Amino acid sequence: MENQTFDLRNIRRYLDFPLKIRTIGYRPENNWVHRKNRITEFYLCFVLKSEKPVSVTRVNGTLHRYDRSLPHMGLVRPGTVLDSVESDCKEELFFTYPAESGEQIEKFHLRDCFFELTPAFGDTLRRIKDSFSSLQYPGVADRLDCLAVELAQEAMIASLYLERKPASQIIPDKRIFMISNYLQIHFSDSPDLDSLLRRHGLSRRTFYREWKKYYTVSPAQYVIDLRLKAACELLAHSQKRIYEIAAECGFCDPMYFNRCFTAHYGCPPLAFRQKSGSAAGQSPPDGRVD
Repeated sequence: MENQTFDLRNIRRYLDFPLKIRTIGYRPENNWVHRKNRITEFYLCFVLKSEKPVSVTRVNGTLHRYDRSLPHMGLVRPGTVLDSVESDCKEELFFTYPAESGEQIEKFHLRDCFFELTPAFGDTLRRIKDSFSSLQYPGVADRLDCLAVELAQEAMIASLYLERKPASQIIPDKRIFMISNYLQIHFSDSPDLDSLLRRHGLSRRTFYREWKKYYTVSPAQYVIDLRLKAACELLAHSQKRIYEIAAECGFCDPMYFNRCFTAHYGCPPLAFRQKSGSAAGQSPPDGRVD
């Protein structure tokens, strides 16, 4: 693919996405050299490959060295002065935004980072490239506005392991996700955590340490949240009594189910059912609700 730049300024948008792209540039072999070039707009730039392991650029008069062994995402702000110390051939994708887009950009918390080419990043990148041939079709510019931010977010997610661990330890423990998947399927069966840990060769200490890296709640609360989510579905879309729903979702005590549900959703199960506005919210024929 040859170097390409696409101007999206005059393409109609149909969605009110807060950050609209001005131009897109894809340069599989970018030999561009900056000569005290003052940037006048926001550049969101992804350097995917480089012929040199280290790149040196002067930014506002200060030398910056970039390790090119990994992809890099950078956000260049209006007023920045770039001066290439040496030429370098790079594969690069960039998006530009008007200088007045600062407030919208800050809302997405974009930051410079090195990252790995994860499958999720690669899938988003492919969808962006596939859109180049249909930019004039309705909605494509809107899609690209969203995909550019999604690509940046995938890069930042992929950078987390690199920032927190040495390269030899960046692979996550897949056993944690296997246990999580098991809990998602068997949440109503009162799963035995100790048995699960023995099956996967994990001590409790290791399991809880690794679990905290990926989840913001404890395993016990994770199971309760899954049960409450399933209860919501049954309350809205079935005519089962509330005590039957509690038992089906793994709550042995209907009163405990009521307390958990109220604490999580701000209203008791019966009120939630009535608010859902579905036919399932009608009381059973005998007038009982539990």
